[in-house]
Amino acid sequence: MNEPAQSPSPAMPEPKPAGAAPPAKPKRRRWLVAGLTLGILAGVVVAGYHWRNRKDDSPPAGEPHVLSDSAVTILPGIHLLGGLEPAAAYVVETSDGLVLIDAGLRADLVKREMLALKLDWRRVRAIFLTHVHGDHSGGAQELRAATGAKIYAGRGDAAVLRAGRPREAYFSTFYMPVETLRPTTVDVELEGEQVIPIGDARFTALATPGHTPGSVCYLLERGGQRVLFSGDIIWSLSDEKYPLGIYAAYLPPRYRGDAAAFLTTLRRLRAMPAPALVLPGHPRNDSTPQSPVMTEQRWAELLDPGIRAMEQLQARYARDGADFLDGTAKKLHADLYYLGDFHNVAVYGFFAASKFFLVNAPGRSGLSAFVEDGLHKLELPMTTPAAVLLTSGDDEATEGVPELVEKWHPRIVAPSAVWEKLRKLCRPGVRLLTPEDLPGEKWFPVTPITLRGRGVACAYLLPWGVKSVLLSGPIPIKPGHESTKSLVKDLAQQRGAVSEYLASLRRLREVNPNVWLPASPVNGQNANLYDKEWRDILTGNEQLFH
Repeated sequence: MNEPAQSPSPAMPEPKPAGAAPPAKPKRRRWLVAGLTLGILAGVVVAGYHWRNRKDDSPPAGEPHVLSDSAVTILPGIHLLGGLEPAAAYVVETSDGLVLIDAGLRADLVKREMLALKLDWRRVRAIFLTHVHGDHSGGAQELRAATGAKIYAGRGDAAVLRAGRPREAYFSTFYMPVETLRPTTVDVELEGEQVIPIGDARFTALATPGHTPGSVCYLLERGGQRVLFSGDIIWSLSDEKYPLGIYAAYLPPRYRGDAAAFLTTLRRLRAMPAPALVLPGHPRNDSTPQSPVMTEQRWAELLDPGIRAMEQLQARYARDGADFLDGTAKKLHADLYYLGDFHNVAVYGFFAASKFFLVNAPGRSGLSAFVEDGLHKLELPMTTPAAVLLTSGDDEATEGVPELVEKWHPRIVAPSAVWEKLRKLCRPGVRLLTPEDLPGEKWFPVTPITLRGRGVACAYLLPWGVKSVLLSGPIPIKPGHESTKSLVKDLAQQRGAVSEYLASLRRLREVNPNVWLPASPVNGQNANLYDKEWRDILTGNEQLFH
């Protein structure tokens, strides 16, 4: 619930000065208290002995609480705020107030979770942010204003936090349209290796970039315990293929992940002794509660797959390029170019047989200037296109054709079902080819693929050196929130469209491209396809209708 902002007021009595005389107690009560104290201490010693000397990953009864989606005490003085969704936060009690690790999306939810544990949120003295993403930092500014706590964050994320933008830096590729961005004060910028003593607790800030440039893990050392608060470097402790936040390294640079930095971070963590506990940023993202107890074997099993994945990704970037379709004109392969996005549709160009070819013709006025500008950015000479290959007959995909025909008089390659529309759009004499006629021109080897179920569509499979390149339109999609919503809407308007769409997917299973150049890239996706990625994309499309 929402609590009014008040001056911090300790909820627990302060320690008494050394030498202060305790109040008199009856003799019998003193013996009872002493006996209970000795019993508790003995239990702690025995539990600690078994914890340190266990031989497997299964915590015996009485060990730290498993992580869940609710507020729980993990160990005395260390608490999980698990009901924040989608991420979690943690609270550490110290002799000088409370330390909050991450602050969720909203401050009111953090307060609610703390009250459920009978923790007074007004006693928060410090807020340690593991990284900038909104599900970890969103509530920090309001909590700072309400408590006077200082906010600590990695230097690489500090400028974005203070600016409160850009949106992709806060929410990555996750669809969170109702969440607003607000600037967050950063009182202390962390470069890594700083020791932060707060009361009887000692935290070490470990610079762990890769998920974001300013990602930080916090190592708590107290009473012989070593507890690592990992943020999204270690995303979860479930049995998923990769429980690490390495997804960010596969995204375009604007999302601020970095494969090389992540690899360095994982190697560094791997070289450390395993912490006694690891408390991740998303402790329960499946149905299985997670044990935070860490052994050397589990530590290796957690980090080693991520290290191998980042080594492989770096090698692929070095060999093939990080060919993100992110709106920036770039060379993809020899003579094959991405010119950027025009009216939210990707435009490609390539050279073959000493001729220049364009793919896709979106928008109305300005397309020819866009093409010229893209070639200029790529330091290529302006060359009149010999033909324009259309991947869709939809209105938004053909609106740029008249301008190109008027200026450059190229051949237009399109399914015959849209020829009548194109003749009406263009001046008399427009020269049309069907995709099936294209191989007969002998400009370049190509396999045209007619696709149905989402308007009139066509894909073109081209051999390109040792690779194969697929240029496609509205079929298939790379599943994402907006792309899926648009597809479902389109198919709902046409009888029989779903069965035709599924038939098109089966046709596409007959090819296995290395490079996929769709008309509508999702989140600036990489053009390069690896392993089973093409099959996974098609399966993801099919599962939308099951």
